[in-house]
Amino acid sequence: MRAYLISDGEFATKQQERLDRLLCAFLKPQGFEIERKEIQRDELAFCRGCFECWTKTPGECSMKDGIASINRACMESDVVVYFCPVVFGQFSANIKSAIDRWLPNMLPFFETRKDGSTMHPPRYPDYPRQVMIGYAESLTDEDARLFTDITMKHRSNIPVLVDRGDDGAFLDQLKSISFARVGGAL
Repeated sequence: MRAYLISDGEFATKQQERLDRLLCAFLKPQGFEIERKEIQRDELAFCRGCFECWTKTPGECSMKDGIASINRACMESDVVVYFCPVVFGQFSANIKSAIDRWLPNMLPFFETRKDGSTMHPPRYPDYPRQVMIGYAESLTDEDARLFTDITMKHRSNIPVLVDRGDDGAFLDQLKSISFARVGGAL
């Protein structure tokens, strides 16, 4: 089994390192091989909405900035974990770019979800389980709630963990997650 951990190089803090250690200590005994990707400032361009990933190069972004290898590593994994610094209740710019650039893995149509929002349907029969781990030095309840809500709008079936500094609570949350590939809508 394979886990792909994506973090923001601009927010490589002691807190993120602690969460990475806890996660790896949890996953390795379960047989996961772990690969890491640290995204640096300006490493990934923002999605320009050209839709070439649907029309000219189906399933792959036409921009050549490394996102193709990131998406390929994601799709070859059983689980993808995003270490998301929470900035004003949202993802950091680097993590947001990685999330937005997931678009080639979706189809160019729209589906309406039960909550009334729209989402692109899946391109493939199954995907890696995605997990978002939010962290910040001082995180308000409002920022944590906003981060969770925004994450759920991007991915409907994704566990969202927000670090409050309690290792035991963090490990309990991890134990409640199935780290197997998932099918259906993201």
